[in-house]
Amino acid sequence: MTKHHLRLREEGWKIGMVINAVGAVLSLLVLAIVATVKFTEGAWVVMLLVPIMVFGLVRLNRAYEREDVELRQDVQKVANAAQAPTRTRHAVVVLVDELDAAAARAMQYARALLPNDLRAVHFDLDGWKTDQLIEAWQQLGLSRFPLDIIECPDRRIPRATLEMAAELAADGRTEVSVLIPRREYTKRWHRLLHDRSSGPIAAALAHLPQCSVTIVPYHLGDDTVVVEPEQPAAPPPAAENGARHRPAGRDVDVSILPSTRTAIHDLRPRVRATVAGRVKAVRVQAWSGSPSLECTLADETGAITVVFYGRRSVAGVRTGAVMSVEGTAGVHHGILAILNPVYTLLVETPVPQAPHH
Repeated sequence: MTKHHLRLREEGWKIGMVINAVGAVLSLLVLAIVATVKFTEGAWVVMLLVPIMVFGLVRLNRAYEREDVELRQDVQKVANAAQAPTRTRHAVVVLVDELDAAAARAMQYARALLPNDLRAVHFDLDGWKTDQLIEAWQQLGLSRFPLDIIECPDRRIPRATLEMAAELAADGRTEVSVLIPRREYTKRWHRLLHDRSSGPIAAALAHLPQCSVTIVPYHLGDDTVVVEPEQPAAPPPAAENGARHRPAGRDVDVSILPSTRTAIHDLRPRVRATVAGRVKAVRVQAWSGSPSLECTLADETGAITVVFYGRRSVAGVRTGAVMSVEGTAGVHHGILAILNPVYTLLVETPVPQAPHH
């Protein structure tokens, strides 16, 4: 307090400084007497704990002050964001591990957002589990929700989610919302038994511009969520003017690709060509009466969408497979694509087997 009076010099500061100085001297005298006379009788505990507590409180106060300064500086960022032009498209992605009530709740909320692009995404970590999800998806006829199966060979879901969101927002006019279903448990020990991967995923997307993450909780024991039955299939989104190339794939072994192929980055619309690469994603969409299978084929230069109209599945075409396709490129939903090509499997992925119990 003496330092406070010397720094501010408010009205009556001299009297206050004298009072506080006398109090400080008396406190120091009492401390010296207690430390000398009662040290071995327990005073050492006080002498040890008080400095530690003071140090902790000072550090805590400094942390609050730093947070306050940073938040006040970000007020201008809020004003700039409020006046900045908004993006014209909104893509909503629901991360789906399995088709359960938690995923249904997130899908129900995603529909309420009325986005331009609505999809569910499953990262292919277990081939057998992925096949079970695809089969259930097709049986339920979720026409408003295309299911994208994305390859994730290194099993790093936060990195794969970041790449997927960055690809959606790469056109400069799409706002991306990622919905993560999460089960909420009433007992703490239940939480220790289940994976809490939503935190790392949200942290990975935190610094991606024009991307927001929403945790959609499902409280176990709440049976009020009902998935509405799908009626007529939603029409595919209108094609956009122009086509864009997609990012190149990873882990593409160029040595097994045909030497006569055309690099995907060099592919142009309305030109018949042969391209080859690795299937890094597959989309399952249950169109009523008009099924289609879309897969993302990537080489070392870029990626292209390959569409098989009238097919719910193609033998051997799954994430991780390497194939070459021949056809004429065109614009499909604003992205360069080859429709109903002639294809040849170069490397097949093994058919997953059911786990043994």
